[in-house]
Amino acid sequence: MADATAPLTYDPDKNSGLKGRKRFNADLADIQEACKASLSFDGLKVIKARAGDDEGSVEVVITKNTSEHVLAANLLISDTSEYPKSHSLFCYSPDGDLSSRLQKIVDEVAEASPKVLGRTIKDLVGSVAKVVAAPTVSKFTVPACGDETEEEDMEEDDEAEDYDGYADYDDIGAAPVEPESLMAILQENFVEIVATEYRPGFIRQGGNDFVISISLPVVNLANLIPPRALMAWDRRLLSCSQHLTLLISGFHGLYPVLENDGSYTSVAQRLGVTLTFKVGLSEKYKPGREQVQEVVRKHGLIVTDAEDELRKQEELAAQQAAMNYDWEADAEEEYIQAPAPLEEEEVSDPLRFERFSLSNSLESLMDQSFLKLVHLRRKFGLGWAGAEHLHAEIERSQMKEEDVLTKQLKAISAADQAERSDDTLPHDPLRGLGDSQLFNLPLTAFCYLIRRLASCTRFCIVCHNQLQSDYEALKPYVCDSKLCAYQYYSFNRGPSLEYEIMHNPQTVDLLVSLAYVAAVEGSMDDPLPVGMGLRVPLPTSSESIAPTPVVNFYPVQPNQVAPVEVLKDLVPGPDGFVDFDDLTHHQMRVCISKLLNALPSISDMKKHLEQKVKAGKRKPPLKELDTNVIPAAWSLLRWCVASCTAHIEAIEAQDELIKNLDPSWRQFRMTVGAPAAEAKFRDAVVEAQEKNKNAVTYPVIYAFHGSPLKNWHSIIRHGLWYKSVAHGRAFGDGVYLAKDAQTSMGYYSQSGRSSWHKTMTGPTNCMALAEIVNLPGSFVSTNPHYVVKDTHWIMCRYLLVKGIVDPNAGIIPSTPSPPEVTEGRAPYVNLDPQHKTQVSGKEIEIPDPNFQIENLIAARKMDFVHEDADDEDMSIFHLDTTRKTIKSSQQSHFDLDDDDDYNIPVASSSKLKSFVAPTRPKDDWKHDAEYVRKTSDSLMLPPFESSPGASMAIQRELKAMIKEQDSAPCLRDLGWYMPPDLLGDNLYQWIVELHSFDSALPLAKDLKAKKVNSIIFEIRFPPAFPNSPPFFRIITPRFLPFVQGGGGHVTGGGSICMDLLTTDGWLPSYSISAVLMQIRLALSNLEPRPARLAQNWNHPYGVAESLVGFKRAAATHNWTVPTGLDRLVR
Repeated sequence: MADATAPLTYDPDKNSGLKGRKRFNADLADIQEACKASLSFDGLKVIKARAGDDEGSVEVVITKNTSEHVLAANLLISDTSEYPKSHSLFCYSPDGDLSSRLQKIVDEVAEASPKVLGRTIKDLVGSVAKVVAAPTVSKFTVPACGDETEEEDMEEDDEAEDYDGYADYDDIGAAPVEPESLMAILQENFVEIVATEYRPGFIRQGGNDFVISISLPVVNLANLIPPRALMAWDRRLLSCSQHLTLLISGFHGLYPVLENDGSYTSVAQRLGVTLTFKVGLSEKYKPGREQVQEVVRKHGLIVTDAEDELRKQEELAAQQAAMNYDWEADAEEEYIQAPAPLEEEEVSDPLRFERFSLSNSLESLMDQSFLKLVHLRRKFGLGWAGAEHLHAEIERSQMKEEDVLTKQLKAISAADQAERSDDTLPHDPLRGLGDSQLFNLPLTAFCYLIRRLASCTRFCIVCHNQLQSDYEALKPYVCDSKLCAYQYYSFNRGPSLEYEIMHNPQTVDLLVSLAYVAAVEGSMDDPLPVGMGLRVPLPTSSESIAPTPVVNFYPVQPNQVAPVEVLKDLVPGPDGFVDFDDLTHHQMRVCISKLLNALPSISDMKKHLEQKVKAGKRKPPLKELDTNVIPAAWSLLRWCVASCTAHIEAIEAQDELIKNLDPSWRQFRMTVGAPAAEAKFRDAVVEAQEKNKNAVTYPVIYAFHGSPLKNWHSIIRHGLWYKSVAHGRAFGDGVYLAKDAQTSMGYYSQSGRSSWHKTMTGPTNCMALAEIVNLPGSFVSTNPHYVVKDTHWIMCRYLLVKGIVDPNAGIIPSTPSPPEVTEGRAPYVNLDPQHKTQVSGKEIEIPDPNFQIENLIAARKMDFVHEDADDEDMSIFHLDTTRKTIKSSQQSHFDLDDDDDYNIPVASSSKLKSFVAPTRPKDDWKHDAEYVRKTSDSLMLPPFESSPGASMAIQRELKAMIKEQDSAPCLRDLGWYMPPDLLGDNLYQWIVELHSFDSALPLAKDLKAKKVNSIIFEIRFPPAFPNSPPFFRIITPRFLPFVQGGGGHVTGGGSICMDLLTTDGWLPSYSISAVLMQIRLALSNLEPRPARLAQNWNHPYGVAESLVGFKRAAATHNWTVPTGLDRLVR
């Protein structure tokens, strides 16, 4: 064969620094240039490769060297933004007289793993060359074995074609084996996880799929992360005994799914395996099966609209009942309230999986970066820090890995060296692991999760790059990128505003009040809420900030006006608003004050959020409290809370309050600085005790730090010690702290001249009470004030706030979380008599600031109860892995199933000749062919529109469905059935049954009572599939409509009320089996009402009513009806 080893005339990796659409266009341009210079592979020439009419399509023409036409093929990449590593590829040929062998090659292009365009074309030409160059054999040539006839040979070819769908299993092994012998690797991983004191879990899902969980009691995190930091990040972490849990899903029944270098195995790639990580809290060491299924599913149901409609109807009914209430005649003028509607208590779910404030950030980190970091570590022998630095530089520069490594080698080595010297980091399973050794995926993922959680304040919570800042905050925050700021606030990546309002309302009220004062008095410069996409009314040129007078302190100067700034020439958009970021600083402060004054009070917000709801029903959104408040105001409220990087908590227990302090000062616990600051402070204390004997008895001294009220909005974000010189430096450079609170109160803690209109606390003065290392000889000055240069010697403990209202009047009660520890009274700090802490000459008594947190940790440890592994997990630990061995030269994988007698269909590397069908239980669900055939009279005419791309996609879905159905060990667990005898000549029309619903469901009881074997669906595919969704409708039985008390998200015409079946919710990556699972979940959903059969249940749905019902549901939810639906449903 001529030119059998012709090399590529271009470098397929030339554009490796690019990604997505840019990489695709660059590769296509290079191939076109190569075609002009005669691009040849294996004796064939590619004479044309040009862009097609659709985006991502390429037309390829292959000829022999003699210019004889061989094949024309059209390649289609579904989403070029995912090119070249995770895109989907379709292929068809416009040639009308294509042979069966060439057609088979064209069909198999879509089954290959994603690769660059040049290699895809090379592989296609190589496969075609084998067919073209194959010797022609006469039909009647006797086979070499001498006993096979032409008819038998043809039968074998047909049989092989019938089982092409099982080609994905070619790499599994050489002979059928039982699943237990293939679980050995998982068993080894689980044993290794237990040895590290983590808890593994195995959770079966539908079919053969499963989810792996790894967990650790949250209280154990306190050994690695300071408890104060955990409390600051999310109060729920230590609110009760629970576990930090990682869920890993997307295995598609395979394990392991990764090679030694962290890349997906060939089998995993062909099955479309994509691992997904979920991070949350669970009461038990692993959440329940249904709860996990709800968390990991990729499709959602729009159920809130129906529930809200019911809630509004109930509210209207309650109002009407109040109006019609029969007043008692002898009530005279006394007001008698109408009976209030009963509210159902929320039921605690011990199997729950609850998200917390860092869940979104950690999940995006794991999904986007974890496997890439593993790959870089395994390839170049790096540590986590070095791999993170290399990965960040690769993403920034878009250069090759090797080039970036060479350029950044010194910085990468330094990062790894610094990490190796840090003995506080968790175990690293990859350290010391050989190149040929398999790594433990669940353990490695969880260890990396713990590592990043412990160091989360050093990284941007959105882009995950290391923060370039001298000041490390207590709480994780975003970098300087406006895009990161927008995602942080718009996508709720920070702390939960709703949770803080319910459980820490006094702090929220204080933060809003301080922001308002800073805006009104002109000190708010940085930070400002920019980059959040706020749309606000344009302040007029005559508009200025008018402070709300504080009557009992300094009066407002009548002639005081804000600094004059040149106003920008802005024109409001069609919505009447302008971009907040385009305003001057003065205009920004005017907008902030007006928006904050438009908000309801924090107490009203708390009452609104604490409305009781049924289990599984959504909480009322905050914005529903007042629909007249524009979205920018709610976003600004979120910014006031989420941008605070200090931890502030109101003190309510009397024995934890500072004694001998004026009761008009409200007391808050306050912690600022990095999580590691506490450890540095303790080290400084130990060092001082080695130098000074007095420090052994009295390790610390206490002093006050005051600042004008308008500065505190900035102080609690930038740190207490990072501010401008406002009051001089008469006694040297450093942090000034007063021995007597009167000094801070009288001058430095100047009162504010304004107050937020809705405030309940009305702060006018603020000062901090801090601990200082007791080594006065090393201070810059000790008289009349302490001046401390080493800021790590200072640890702020209390924030004291004085208000214009009675501190005990109108205080918003907090929902205790975590609960207060009542055992024992807080001990008082033994203060140094040489360095007294006083208020107006009177010594104060300070409760030990560590008492509350130490008692809390002790309570959590007492609450913790070790759980034994459940039956599912014990089945993994107790496997007998010596019963059988796997004879395969390749990486072994296993397919999990519920039945011990199920043999996995496997094959050698040659074409499958036979398929071992699973042995199903005798009591399995049975298909009723006669019942289904009766529905044929209610079928629509087959679709009349088609396209090559849709046909290819539907063929792939059909193969996947048949393969999943044939290999299912139990149809009852599968939940759906596609009758093979009803697969007609038209690919665009399917019949599918849903069956075997949970027997406890009202729907299942109705089906059993009426002796209905299954719910029969018709599925119709549009010519734009997979870019447009298919149409699903129920044929029979008929369901009770929603208006008559029915549910299950079934419309009056038999269609399904789901957003994923509309243009708005559909994605080309959705599979039909996954959509069927979501429909099944919708029919099983008991909220707001369960699905029931109608009285005329045996009357099939008509074609017209299904279309009308679907359009009506779409209009109700403002969903977009797919284009061409009327032609599809005719």
